[in-house]
Amino acid sequence: MKSNITIILTLLLLVSNALKAQDLLDQLYFEEKKKTVLTESTFKMLRIGFSHSVETRKKGVLEVSAYTRYWNIPEIEGITTERSNFGSDRVSARFGADYAINNNLSIGVGGSNNGVFDGYLKYRLIRQKTGEKKTPFSLTLLGALSHRSREIGNVSLSNNPDPSDIYNSSIPKGSVNIDGGLRDKTNFIGQFLIARKLDRNLSVQISPTIIARGSNAFEEDPEVHLALGFGGRYKLGKHVSIASEYFYVPKQYALQSLETFGPFSLGVNWEVSKVQIQMFLTHTGDFSEDLVITETPVNFNTKDGNLFFGWNFSYVFHLKKNK
Repeated sequence: MKSNITIILTLLLLVSNALKAQDLLDQLYFEEKKKTVLTESTFKMLRIGFSHSVETRKKGVLEVSAYTRYWNIPEIEGITTERSNFGSDRVSARFGADYAINNNLSIGVGGSNNGVFDGYLKYRLIRQKTGEKKTPFSLTLLGALSHRSREIGNVSLSNNPDPSDIYNSSIPKGSVNIDGGLRDKTNFIGQFLIARKLDRNLSVQISPTIIARGSNAFEEDPEVHLALGFGGRYKLGKHVSIASEYFYVPKQYALQSLETFGPFSLGVNWEVSKVQIQMFLTHTGDFSEDLVITETPVNFNTKDGNLFFGWNFSYVFHLKKNK
């Protein structure tokens, strides 16, 4: 009899402890749900490839960067150009710096070897959150300008223009912007960067874009260009991910004086501590948004002059230590 009572009391004690443990787990679960957690590292890097991502840096962070593009040019009248730039015919480069004024506001400047200088302000308006107060996406506003310190001869003035004309020095060329005063050579860019981190590995972004041109050298070209960008990133491991992006420009908002194509890129990101490297294939050798989105004259394929290899290298400095 005593043994039965002992067994019953033991079972009751075990059940009581199990119920208490379950109550504690339930309490922790509901407390966790009440917390609001900011989503981190939607894209990790400031750019998906050639265009901006939704990301901003934490207050006091300075990021210095070097971007390069390498490509070959097609044979012109059967003559192959001598390769002298690391095995390629042409190379372009941009050097820049980005600084986080606070956790949501960043400023950046840069200059390219084609004489284009650019700058931007980037403000993270909405941050994706989970928990009690959910926000399903992040929204960052980008305002930028691009100034052409010298004329960019990227429009063929031939009677029968051909994509290879941009590489042929014997054919006269013009520029989309007038080579006039400061305003004439400056274009303005506005973007809504809308992104969502779907899970720990996959992030996507759309980028409605407006570009206002300071001047038009050709009457048939629109003064305002509208475009829609699509981007994505998928993590393959702790430090490695793949990323891709594409911009669609409706025909009525595209240049008419120059045949252009929506820019596309596909590449790999490598992220280790303060060093971030992006390697990708694209078909544009420019860096500022107005040139990349509205003035890319060749399509993405493996023909000489159409396939560019890109490097984005950046290094992060923490100028203000966290207290």
